[in-house]
Amino acid sequence: MQSVYLGIDVACASGKRLPICVVSAAERCVPLVIPKLLADLIPRGLGNREISSKEPFQEVADQVATAIKHIMLEMDWRTERIAIDAPAAPAEHTRKSEDELCRCRLSCYRTPSTSAWQNIRRTCINHLSDGGSLSTLPHANKIWMLFGFELFSKFRHKFNVEVMETYPFAVVRTLLASREHKTTEKGYRDQLGAVAERTNWEGECLESKLKLAVRGSRHDRLDAFMAAWIASLPREKRRSFGNPEHFDDAIWVPR
Repeated sequence: MQSVYLGIDVACASGKRLPICVVSAAERCVPLVIPKLLADLIPRGLGNREISSKEPFQEVADQVATAIKHIMLEMDWRTERIAIDAPAAPAEHTRKSEDELCRCRLSCYRTPSTSAWQNIRRTCINHLSDGGSLSTLPHANKIWMLFGFELFSKFRHKFNVEVMETYPFAVVRTLLASREHKTTEKGYRDQLGAVAERTNWEGECLESKLKLAVRGSRHDRLDAFMAAWIASLPREKRRSFGNPEHFDDAIWVPR
């Protein structure tokens, strides 16, 4: 049985494939290909309308975790650790990890508090009930976080391993003093080169491997790989923003 590490770049857009990267870290992080028939078991995104469900994203997150569990069994892989690019859970007020990111001048989407989510859901449900469109849905840039919360919950329940939070923007800033946005050609190439160097790859070779192994756009694939890389690092080779002992409020990056 081969030991592997998982990285997930959370996305909930309707019909979108979830970027998931599986790596082996025996010598370096090698992206492993999930056969298409198995990869197709992973459900596609439900879109922001899911916020109006009674239990948003619970069922689909359970399906994702179940599918990954089945893939691990079929491929004879043993999951050692999982890193997810999403907040692990809301806090009562603010998350200490995000406070620390801000002090370090690293921008991030602030995770609404537990009580704020109740108001957000109510606002969204009222908007949709009144005939409002998805394109004008309030808080649309935060809804994906609910999917992330459920993924953390389901993976922690189904896998007896550490499931940690990471943030590719913070990972990149530990490797590069400054950068252009990842959606630009230069921004993507700079990120790819920096990550490839730290993981013992040549940039174009890593890019080719990820194209075969991970679904999604090229920067989604790279984000998923960064998450898998963080998962593969032993504790002494990574550090956290926030309290490293607080599993729901620690964002991990390479040391």
